[in-house]
Amino acid sequence: MRIEASHRRADGGYILLAVLAVSVLVISALATLARLSLRRGLEASDAERSLQQRWGSMTIERTMLQQAPSVFEQQEELLAEQAPGSPTPTTVRAMLRLGDVNFDILLGDEDAKLNLNAVYHHGGPERIVAAVNRHGGPLFGSALRPLPAVAPMPTAQRSPNRSSNRSLDRQAEEEEPQVELPDAFRSWGEVFDLRVLDAGLARDADLPNLTTGMTLWGSGQLNFRRASDETILAVASLVVQDGAARRIVERYRQNPTATLAVLLQTEVSREPDRRRLAELMSESSLNFSIWIDAASRAGGGLRSFSVMRRDEDGVIRTTKFRH
Repeated sequence: MRIEASHRRADGGYILLAVLAVSVLVISALATLARLSLRRGLEASDAERSLQQRWGSMTIERTMLQQAPSVFEQQEELLAEQAPGSPTPTTVRAMLRLGDVNFDILLGDEDAKLNLNAVYHHGGPERIVAAVNRHGGPLFGSALRPLPAVAPMPTAQRSPNRSSNRSLDRQAEEEEPQVELPDAFRSWGEVFDLRVLDAGLARDADLPNLTTGMTLWGSGQLNFRRASDETILAVASLVVQDGAARRIVERYRQNPTATLAVLLQTEVSREPDRRRLAELMSESSLNFSIWIDAASRAGGGLRSFSVMRRDEDGVIRTTKFRH
């Protein structure tokens, strides 16, 4: 009888161990399943957020770029009524929320900014340094690494990129055929060492805010009606002395309704200088850009930059840069 009782106790111990082992396996399996379920849930959430970011960015880009001309025209008309002579902002910022995603939008008038490609071809490489230091501030000084893709265009061949003939001297254009200025700088990475910006006080992500006064895109003709005094001076001084450039700005601010032709005729004595300034300036904008930063509290983001440009035939083309 004692032997049978001992066997029963031993069998009961084996059963208990087996139950414990099975329980551990079941718990482990459930924990693994829970982790997989959580991972799948997070992946689904990330996929949904990524879809919102992509879809939202594409929709905002298409809509805002189409409306960009009227947006800046309204800004210009409003300032003309409230503060005559004041330059129209080169950028318009907006915030939008879609679900869990926040969209930071920066719409830009590229023809109202200082075009570094035009500065390079009309003023030479040394003018790039001065222009960037003046418009970008000291943060850009150490990061400036100009890497032009082409040599400056010879003077006899210079003509800004244009989508329509906006020069004042049409007869001179017919007599002296001109060619488009090739893009010496095609992205900010060919102007700045972005690693230096990341290592300093500025960051690559700050480029939209730090370059609101400069551009690598556009027609190459500055819309002086929307440009800042500093930008007009920088462009005018490519052709005339600083004193004459300042007189042009002062006369325009005193009489905001004055046309470009009148300003050049009254303030610039030499016909060749008037002709060159007419090639560098205009009274309209045809090229616009948009930065979009899409981000959510859960993390992850999408950043894009798109430029709407008109070619010499008036065809609209949109170029997109992703970060």
